[in-house]
Amino acid sequence: MPAVRILVLSLLTLMAVLTAGGCWGSRETDEVAYILSIGLDRGEQDRFLVTISIANPQNIAGAGAGGAVEGGLGSSVIMSVESSAVIPSLNLFDTSVDRQLSLLHTKAYIISEELAREGLHDLLLSLIRYRELRGTALVLVSRGSARDFIEKNKPLLELSPTKQFELIRKLTGNHGLYASTLFQHFYNDLKSLSVEGSTPLVAIREGGRGTAGPASGDGGGHVLGDYEAGEVPITGGNPAQIIGNAVFRGDRMVGVIGGEEARYLLMLQGKFRWGNLVVADPLAAGPAVVSLVVKQAHSPKIRTEIDPEGNVAIDVDIYLEPEIIGIMSGIDYETEENKAVLEETVSFEIQRGCQELIRRTQEEFRSDIIGFGKKVKHHFWTLSAWEEFRWLEHYPEAEVNVTVHSRIRRTGLQLKTMPYRGG
Repeated sequence: MPAVRILVLSLLTLMAVLTAGGCWGSRETDEVAYILSIGLDRGEQDRFLVTISIANPQNIAGAGAGGAVEGGLGSSVIMSVESSAVIPSLNLFDTSVDRQLSLLHTKAYIISEELAREGLHDLLLSLIRYRELRGTALVLVSRGSARDFIEKNKPLLELSPTKQFELIRKLTGNHGLYASTLFQHFYNDLKSLSVEGSTPLVAIREGGRGTAGPASGDGGGHVLGDYEAGEVPITGGNPAQIIGNAVFRGDRMVGVIGGEEARYLLMLQGKFRWGNLVVADPLAAGPAVVSLVVKQAHSPKIRTEIDPEGNVAIDVDIYLEPEIIGIMSGIDYETEENKAVLEETVSFEIQRGCQELIRRTQEEFRSDIIGFGKKVKHHFWTLSAWEEFRWLEHYPEAEVNVTVHSRIRRTGLQLKTMPYRGG
């Protein structure tokens, strides 16, 4: 009897192994069409206008036109359809595409500003459950139509459209003019009681330099990134621009911040790596600027206090290491005395910018996109106590003070600036 039982168990185990080892859901690569990016707009006849960019395997590996061309002439094919929901719309696209559509390689979700201001709760709930959705995809908000952005985006230096979005995600570390946001982080922020969401802002530049917004200041301030998407005065190249961030309160977009403010956001969050900065020359007699490369030395120190009445006080210390890369006036900032003056100027300018960003988030947006709530909640022993405190409602009344500490450790390729002796 034991021998029969062992034989039966062995046969059942063998059958289970043989039946479970097959790739029953496998698909050949030439049977699948991979969606590289999805654009979402408000539809005219139905709820959503869904635009997809599909990889064109015939051209994506060859040397030739970059970007996307409707009709399949470029490295991607662009199609649009109106639908009541995003994922079911893929079946509508399948009526015109001879391959099964897949989101496994989708790199970006581009949402129009109009749709974002109406609220994204229902949209995100319809996406997050789908098994092919990638949480590591970028979320972008487009000023104007998302469909228009996808159609006019021409990455001239990349053969693969997916490479562009991968570089966009990393490039913020080289300048800090926008704060990248992944789908999974954006979704969690919209549900969080400690922080609000923000996403990079994209736009199509129309008309060359004529539509560029003027930078604030008179040429003496640090206005290098004082633009929003679509305003940077660049001529030629790809008309698509990404700079600044969209600000959310709950699931609704409530405003935008420019590229310079995005830098302050990253500094306050401790995510700023480095970027070029321009400040007014503090010792020059006439209008002149000093150019620097600024690096965040380490994460900011954030101290929070709550008094018995529930008033919150936050003190932030930011530590920066600027490096001098250009001095228009020829003043010797390599000396300890002059270097200290320049360090104070850099600290003052960035401190003023951080305070102004915080003021806007409290008074204009009423949204804690910086994430101070992650520090404040450490004062509460239980989740229920934290929920009852309602931090996002207290944030606009919180007292926030920022102190910036700058130390110039390097002066570029020159150890001493010699006076110019013109003839």
